[in-house]
Amino acid sequence: MGTKLKIQNYFYIVDFIGNKKIVTTLNNSLAKGALNHAYIFSGPERVGKFTLAKMFALGAIGNRKLALDTEDLDKDALLDLIVVKPEIVEKNKIAKQRDISIEAIREAKLSLSLFPYRGKYKVLIVDDAHRLNVSAQNALLKILEEPNPTTIIILVTHELDRILATILSRSQVVNFSLTSDEEIAGGLYPGDIATLAIGRPGLANLLVKNEDEKNFRKQAHIQFEKISSGSMNEKFALAEEYSKDIVKTLEKLNIWIWEIRKKALLSSEHERATLYVKIEKIQNIMTVLKRTNSNSRLLLETLFMDM
Repeated sequence: MGTKLKIQNYFYIVDFIGNKKIVTTLNNSLAKGALNHAYIFSGPERVGKFTLAKMFALGAIGNRKLALDTEDLDKDALLDLIVVKPEIVEKNKIAKQRDISIEAIREAKLSLSLFPYRGKYKVLIVDDAHRLNVSAQNALLKILEEPNPTTIIILVTHELDRILATILSRSQVVNFSLTSDEEIAGGLYPGDIATLAIGRPGLANLLVKNEDEKNFRKQAHIQFEKISSGSMNEKFALAEEYSKDIVKTLEKLNIWIWEIRKKALLSSEHERATLYVKIEKIQNIMTVLKRTNSNSRLLLETLFMDM
């Protein structure tokens, strides 16, 4: 599972919403002074995987306080924290991620080879690690095969199946889940924000600040309520609308999945099975939309006719 690393001083992770068992486990690892050489934080988007990875990393490095307030971070502790993530490029007014190149991993490897500035460890976090291209993953694998006792590597992803099996086998996989509306609301977010956040605390934080995003999600909820009773022409029209912006469509379909899951919890066993089939269909369509150049309008028309 990976080399165990020892630390003498530890700092508790605080003020994190959701996935309490994971927070407890990571805090216990810090307290016991036993850390793995490599972790993979896997789970839905915007549940706080990257945030918790950064808090955990700073705990290993020796930051004084592990809270969400970035103003309280030790500046020298950040010198031992290396973050690699996909570059965002805009094309036709649509923002897209580029794959993480082998050059980015080579540069990170060079930084990891230097002696830690603050404490005993340097930590590399790779955000959206599924965007590592094959060459980059192989370069990362070489780092994992010859672990440096002063380094910790944390991969963050919502598409675990795109990570090489050889990397998975050398890492501790930490599986995150969605957070209840009640727990998000308990984190001092308004009730309507908690509902619109569909189990994702990171999204709740965005919605508080962005009224346009909030209205976008309200509209998605309304469209979900109408889709089952809509006419064929209405469904075709919605499919045409959704096919024009796949990034936003994926966000909307995540909202639909959340609504179906909530409905399933209140349904009979037979109805629940039918609803889970619908969820699987939506997830399959989302995978095709993300990874291929298939006819998005036709895919969405087929999906909407089954809703």
